[in-house]
Amino acid sequence: MEFVVRQLGTSDPVALAELFDAVLPGFSEGLATDGSGPSDFLADPAAFAFGAYVDDVPAGLAWGAQLRYPDGRLVTYLHELDVREQFRRRRIATSLIESSMLLARRRGSTRFWLSTGGQNRAAQSLYDSLEGARKPLGDVNYWWQLE
Repeated sequence: MEFVVRQLGTSDPVALAELFDAVLPGFSEGLATDGSGPSDFLADPAAFAFGAYVDDVPAGLAWGAQLRYPDGRLVTYLHELDVREQFRRRRIATSLIESSMLLARRRGSTRFWLSTGGQNRAAQSLYDSLEGARKPLGDVNYWWQLE
């Protein structure tokens, strides 16, 4: 099974909504009545979204934002990572994370982080395999040094 990961841009608000509806059903129901959410998100220079597709079928997504800390450092936070069940265990999530990290580096971030629930063993196994430095606070947090 081959897949492609692509970054969504300002011209992709419909694709973003379709991706979310496929991977996280019911997303469109929560959109503002004017539907501007995806457009506004993609226009935000701090935000990013990636979609993974198998034969043009949405298979997974990742989205997050770059943050500037008060000391001036740029840090990228991956807020959501999900892959549809029938496409799991095929390196799609790994590719989505790696694509997000590459973008973070290009944007000047010095650190990258995400969080997962303490009971989500599959996610923890993936992040451990990517050599994330685990922080044992509340939910399970992982950090990567990007420089």
